[in-house]
Amino acid sequence: MTSNTIFLPLVNRQEATLLNVWQGEYYDNPSLIGDPAYTIEEARIDYDWGDDGPPDLGSNYFSIRWTGIWDFEAGEYTFSAYADDGLRLWLDDDLLVDAWTAGFGDYEATVTMETAGLHYLKLEYFERTGDAAIQLHWRRTDLYPQWHGDYYGEPWVEGGRQYAQKDSVIQFDWGEGCPDRLSPHPYVCNRFSIGWAAEPLLELGTHRILLYADEGYQLFIDGNKVQEAGWDLGPPYGAEDDWYDLHVAGTERHEITYNFHDQGGPAEARLWIENLAHTEWTAQYFDNPTLTGAPMITQTEPAVFYDWGLGKPRTRPRLPSANGFSVRWSGPRYFHCGFYRFGLFADDGVRLSIDGELLVNEWHPGRGEYHSQLTYLGTGYHDVVIEYFEYEGEAEIRFWWE
Repeated sequence: MTSNTIFLPLVNRQEATLLNVWQGEYYDNPSLIGDPAYTIEEARIDYDWGDDGPPDLGSNYFSIRWTGIWDFEAGEYTFSAYADDGLRLWLDDDLLVDAWTAGFGDYEATVTMETAGLHYLKLEYFERTGDAAIQLHWRRTDLYPQWHGDYYGEPWVEGGRQYAQKDSVIQFDWGEGCPDRLSPHPYVCNRFSIGWAAEPLLELGTHRILLYADEGYQLFIDGNKVQEAGWDLGPPYGAEDDWYDLHVAGTERHEITYNFHDQGGPAEARLWIENLAHTEWTAQYFDNPTLTGAPMITQTEPAVFYDWGLGKPRTRPRLPSANGFSVRWSGPRYFHCGFYRFGLFADDGVRLSIDGELLVNEWHPGRGEYHSQLTYLGTGYHDVVIEYFEYEGEAEIRFWWE
């Protein structure tokens, strides 16, 4: 990882004239030599061609240059890239990543934008032989830092730490299993714990920390334990679905620690933070699974973060059945400028649209986790619609982004 400070926008570039869009130049050689075979505008760099390649270029020995002018707020950003094979990334005049070699790898560079404004980005990529892939995105890591996770082979977040890693979000459903790096040890798989910690920059407002743990959790704010549930219980174990409100008087950093443990059976851990100062969702509940007719119930809700189990949503009036219903959540949601990958966990079907673009379409019975393509959003409110239906059995819906 590299770290730089960027003070002023530099946008006088002949190579790039598009705002918040990539101009891609595709070459039929691995060295960006000569005129490109073709040039296109692209919304995202998010490709995994496998043993194939872009249209009309073949599967090996090609290269691509992407350029664009992008809007940034002041703040700390981490650029994350993956390439198979080589890449180079520039921000204005600074070479952030130089990995112009055959092979594959993940790369990160962190910069501080001292002023808001427009900045020039250039990404160069080549593919030699074998699989081909390239992804690039960035995030405000002062607002959305990665979580430092300590993974333990005991259920009390102490002793026997197996490993540590960074997790982009805390949205995990291991079923009857456990994290992959613990799975070779069956006994550990039923008696493990994780301690996650991050120090996000929180803006003015009340921040609701939504928590789900199967089985128990502890929540600490700035080193002080503020909430705990299911931590000391013996069998039979259960699941905890809870929330905690953190009131922030200005723009402040707060250390948030979430301890989770599993002692057998299903293992699921989730945490999501919503600023209640922003507009709430409009939730429309239908007494059929197809969003047909007028909604039976319309109400406002702060987040789409529910596990109803075998029961009904907690609405007034109550839906007639715990099966065969559907819900539409819609409204303007606030985002800081940057690339987002949206996640949904649903039992059963789900669809996601942002500003009219259908990003997730999994309208079928079953239980699963789904992710959108990378999507750039400018600072401000964007129209978001989530549609969901419950067929039968358990009912659960979660929405997040990273």
